[in-house]
Amino acid sequence: MSDRRVCFTCGELLRTDDVAIYLKLVSRAAREFQCIGCLGEKLQCGREPIEQLIRYYRESGNCVLFR
Repeated sequence: MSDRRVCFTCGELLRTDDVAIYLKLVSRAAREFQCIGCLGEKLQCGREPIEQLIRYYRESGNCVLFR
């Protein structure tokens, strides 16, 4: 079994930021994840606001998911 995670919507290989923002915005208990693009579509906000949130959390140092 592979430890590589893929988006459950489009099958794209996920990065750590994809997983972290999904856990932050959707559910800390999630076992399956979406890429930033698919999550943006689901939340009807697009990709850019999610990327901005990732930058914010990473720069602020306040969220353990982005350290």
